[in-house]
Amino acid sequence: MSHVQYVDELVKEYLLFRGFSQTLKAFDNELKAEKEKGFRVDKIVDQLMQYIYAFDLSSLRELWGHLDTRMFSRLENHFVPGVRKLENAVLKMYLVNATMNNKQERVHEFFTKMTPELQGHSEWKDWFAFPFIKNPEDNPTYSVHFSKQWQDTMLVSLHNFLATIFQCMPQPTLLTIDEDTNKLKRLQEENDALRQALSESTKVDNILDVNSGSTPQHPPIMDDFYIIAQESPLMENPKTLRSLIKNIGGGSSPILHRKSLTSSKKPNETSSNETIAITKRTCTKGRVNSLSKEIVGKRSMSCDSRLTRKRDFSIDTTAVERKTKDKIESNYILLSQEEYTEHKTSIIQSKSNASGSYVATGDADGIIKVWTPIPSPKTVATFTSTTLNSNKAVTALDWISKNERYFLHGDNNGSIQLHDTRDSKTLWEIQHEGSRIVTLLCNPIDSTFVCSVSNSNESKLLLYDIKTKKLERTLPMDGNLTALYSAFNHNGQLLITGLSNGNLLIHDLRRNEIIDNFNCHSCPVIDVELINDYSKICALSEDGKLCQRSLSQTGKILWETKIKIEKNSVHGKMFTFDQSGSHMLLCTQTGGNIYKMPPGLQVKILELGGHKGTLCCDWSTANQSGTCITGGAEGKARVSTLLSP
Repeated sequence: MSHVQYVDELVKEYLLFRGFSQTLKAFDNELKAEKEKGFRVDKIVDQLMQYIYAFDLSSLRELWGHLDTRMFSRLENHFVPGVRKLENAVLKMYLVNATMNNKQERVHEFFTKMTPELQGHSEWKDWFAFPFIKNPEDNPTYSVHFSKQWQDTMLVSLHNFLATIFQCMPQPTLLTIDEDTNKLKRLQEENDALRQALSESTKVDNILDVNSGSTPQHPPIMDDFYIIAQESPLMENPKTLRSLIKNIGGGSSPILHRKSLTSSKKPNETSSNETIAITKRTCTKGRVNSLSKEIVGKRSMSCDSRLTRKRDFSIDTTAVERKTKDKIESNYILLSQEEYTEHKTSIIQSKSNASGSYVATGDADGIIKVWTPIPSPKTVATFTSTTLNSNKAVTALDWISKNERYFLHGDNNGSIQLHDTRDSKTLWEIQHEGSRIVTLLCNPIDSTFVCSVSNSNESKLLLYDIKTKKLERTLPMDGNLTALYSAFNHNGQLLITGLSNGNLLIHDLRRNEIIDNFNCHSCPVIDVELINDYSKICALSEDGKLCQRSLSQTGKILWETKIKIEKNSVHGKMFTFDQSGSHMLLCTQTGGNIYKMPPGLQVKILELGGHKGTLCCDWSTANQSGTCITGGAEGKARVSTLLSP
């Protein structure tokens, strides 16, 4: 981030060149007031120390809160204790500095303002006696914090921590353009050097071919299954299975691409391959083509694919083969398809557990089936909604993150139930009379879940504890809007929610506050997912508009496209991604389709089919063979087993 100031100057120069004087003035004012100090760690640490030395507790808390919201909240969950330890160290340095300068009123002010936040933390248990102890620098509990060694160590730790965060932060394109330019230039130079080396190598080989009187010997034609004996066991190396399946019947065994070895042969003893090679040396291109056509008619296709070509054609052939190979290896292969037909009505919800061993599907009649997708669909347990209302469709469903034995479901009558798949029983139920459970999502880290409850009068976004089934709190919402779909980030601290007005809402669950609310669509957002290491948001609207935003730059649209989706008042997840985020499974009217990202290019990889209206989908990539589940309006679930690229 050291070149941020340089980019700022470039922006100023550009604004001045374009005559945007008002924009330049506003840009200068915002630069002066920015709290990140141009992402200079030394400046941020100096600012924190200035607030400590000036006894400005409010400004100190405001700056730390800004850093927490902007950067710390997006860290992995295991970094949270370190952040809290640094925050406590900064606050303790504030108290030590106030005491050393005989500012007892500042010490009392600190505890008056901070007691509600600190009283539940064991680390501050002994510090509440700090204002009433004379000469705390001599007390064993506090003496270490008065030492210069502790203060210097704390500042170094804070400096290193911030520097590491800035180093790993995703950077905007403008900051990386210089690095990308240098990288492209370096790659171009390497390509030129390799091209020159290849040219020189080709000249040398041509000279050797002319001077050599011997006829090159080509490898014998071998069976495709020869690869099995040359590879390690299939189960130990998953890539072997992919290679084997792709090579069978294609005439592309790695053994056949090995470099030909030259050996002496007896006079008048040549194979058909050798005859072709000799003929290509002495004949014109037209004669070579005619000879090749004659041989193709006499030999099988598998043998013909192994014919060795002369070196002057090998460069073009290798390029074509490489492009074809890359195209094949970048796509999924459909291995098998099965159907699960236990449901009698439309399947609205479908969700696999973390290991992919079980799938839970819910239909419009309130029936939930738990079944195994591999090797063939088989029912494990069945659950029925207990509500007496006829409108009891399963509207939400999710597995408990830390225990694959349990899952939650919500229905159209306001009921939320926790189920045990092993004992096939319902453990507890939460009832919201006269309401509808719109969405339900389990936290990936904590034993909590978020649910959206809606009725004719109001809509709420609630956070429950799974173990105690108690309502922890109601999450803040902007206006009387309905949360239609939600997604957690990797550490369960941020919640991204699609609203009925087309906006996306980002909650910080630790602080129970909204940190961002931005417009994404003009219609209600019906599906949301985070991809690419949880750094990008994909959102689908009711009118079929699909777009992607950056989690750190929500105002910037990375791509968007328009797709056709099944029109239905009740549906589940309409799209999902593989682990890499490079392929998307999308529900269509005829079944699930897999697209290469971004979908705006319309690069359809696979058409899974099998439905007369697809209402939900799920993609489990827990094992080597990915499993796609699609639920249809006709009451069938389709299981498609894929071989990943």
